[in-house]
Amino acid sequence: MGGSTSAFAASGLGTSTSPSAFGNVYEGMMLADRMSPTKIKPNSQASFDIVLKPQNSDGYFQKAMDVNDPTKTDFKNYLTPDQIKQNYGQTADVINGWTSLLKENHLTTHVYNNGLVIYVSGKAKYVDKLFKTDLNTATYHNDPVQFGKSKPNIPSNLKDAVLAIVGMADHNKKFFFPDTDVSFDDNVPLIPDKPTASAYGNTSTFAKNYDVDSLYNQGLTGKGQTVGIISFGNVTTSDLTHFWKHENANDSKSRFNMVKVKGNVYKGGLDTGSDSEATMDAEYAGSVAPQANINMYYAGSPIPTLINLLNDYLTAYDDNNVTSLSSSWGIGPNNYFQILEKMNLIPSQYIQVLNLVLAQSALQGISNFVAAGDNGALNYTIVGVSGKNVMMDRSISDVDPYVSSPWVTSAGGTTAAFRKHVLVNDKVVGTIEATKERSWGTDYYWPFLRSYPNYLLNMPENWNQILGGSGGGFSHVYQTPSYQEGVPGINTFNAREYLSQLSQPVYDSTLIHGTDTGRNYPDISANADVTTGYLTYQKSSGWNVSGGTSIVTPQFAGVAALINSKSGNSRMGFWNPQLYQLATKDNSPLHPLNDTENNSNLYYTGQPNTVYNQASGLGTVDFGKLLDVYK
Repeated sequence: MGGSTSAFAASGLGTSTSPSAFGNVYEGMMLADRMSPTKIKPNSQASFDIVLKPQNSDGYFQKAMDVNDPTKTDFKNYLTPDQIKQNYGQTADVINGWTSLLKENHLTTHVYNNGLVIYVSGKAKYVDKLFKTDLNTATYHNDPVQFGKSKPNIPSNLKDAVLAIVGMADHNKKFFFPDTDVSFDDNVPLIPDKPTASAYGNTSTFAKNYDVDSLYNQGLTGKGQTVGIISFGNVTTSDLTHFWKHENANDSKSRFNMVKVKGNVYKGGLDTGSDSEATMDAEYAGSVAPQANINMYYAGSPIPTLINLLNDYLTAYDDNNVTSLSSSWGIGPNNYFQILEKMNLIPSQYIQVLNLVLAQSALQGISNFVAAGDNGALNYTIVGVSGKNVMMDRSISDVDPYVSSPWVTSAGGTTAAFRKHVLVNDKVVGTIEATKERSWGTDYYWPFLRSYPNYLLNMPENWNQILGGSGGGFSHVYQTPSYQEGVPGINTFNAREYLSQLSQPVYDSTLIHGTDTGRNYPDISANADVTTGYLTYQKSSGWNVSGGTSIVTPQFAGVAALINSKSGNSRMGFWNPQLYQLATKDNSPLHPLNDTENNSNLYYTGQPNTVYNQASGLGTVDFGKLLDVYK
């Protein structure tokens, strides 16, 4: 990849900084305001999901893997939602029994087509009466339908069919979200700049660097395909069409469809109307696949509650015309959910429920991409709550169970080759650079910071510039999935301590070699660094530069739409089983980033002579070659 030279501006290198400036920086890293739910009144609308146990749960997950594995006889025998219901959904007696009981108690139901999830809504007073609880104090018990001191009178055959009820305690006054960007939103703030297409990458740069151009040269445009966007933000359609026109894509507003998803609103008044993250996702999915339709699934709430995430996916599945999905949102580190579970505010089966729903995309042959995160290997974790504050720390071992699920293709990030000047008071004081494409980690600042040790001391407001990197490492929530077993680099690692626990740069650290277990993530990567970022457009702010693994996912989903649009092709389905098989072959379309120097996500580096590295997964993809070898 070719590098570019431009300026990175800063000011005040020689000025002094008050202790309060450091206090503000570290407070933002270690503490967040506690966001509490909106109180539910008797006549308030409430909602929750009843998740039912699948018939033959083991068969459900095995089928989801087998239909995506070219070595299995079931390969490509994808199921429709109705077929999933017939084979694995609950019985009609159970579903009809639940819907009748809820209707008798003045509650409305919507049964998703898989026969496994029932969405329920109605006035809080009716929910309280049926379940003998108060939604403002509801907690989970061992009994799957109990949320108060007394067990409700639910027929045993209905109760026994329940895996979990999700969302019932979301409005408990003890429920909390940290009001912060760092751990719950993969969005990278836009840089206030006036970039030009020649200075920053856009769709054409992605297409050139990863050989998407060869797909275009074969006439593939994504026509007839639908890319789904899982979203917790709204968009302005005219922003999308303006961007698509700039990128020479179909700029008809009819390409875009905002799909209203059933769900709950954790806290009212937070919807901003036009979200930069959601806008970026739709812009790039629709520019990489210039003739594909774009469906955005949005529950009308900017808070990624578990119920809203599940319903986003279930709605997309029910449409049954989405062939690839992209999500740029995380739902938080697993320790956060463990804290909620100990407080009885989330069902203990949350991992089972999450993967039950995510595996459905594999069953239906939908390629599902989720951003791996933008904080490097040292993820922000929640260690407790004190009054109105949420206490945070950084940990290598606490991972979001959603972005590291074995049922998604986890999208990691790289940094494209570049060279930029660092300016202070309009004077060049140093440079930062990557001489070739590398795993995304901002340790390329280290030589400059070493030469100018007062840079962050005097300007702590710039600290976040050195904290960006691709999510990646080991998720101990899961066992190593079958498609990763035996792949060189899986469950072994190289690493260095690039950051101290207080996020201070560490120089000349020793290379560590080790082994670990669990789900290794990400799976594949592409340029995500905002330093080598992408143009995005919103009328309210104009053209800006953005980045993050959240801009990689919609581009991967767009590529899937391109390949799916080739005449005679069946759906690509879940990429991971084939990707890991292809990675070990001589004609692999994957390019691992194996260097141990200048190639980290601020902890993990490359592993020479392997095909997998935790900083960037299987590496980058030659999509022209992938089209040729993907079955």
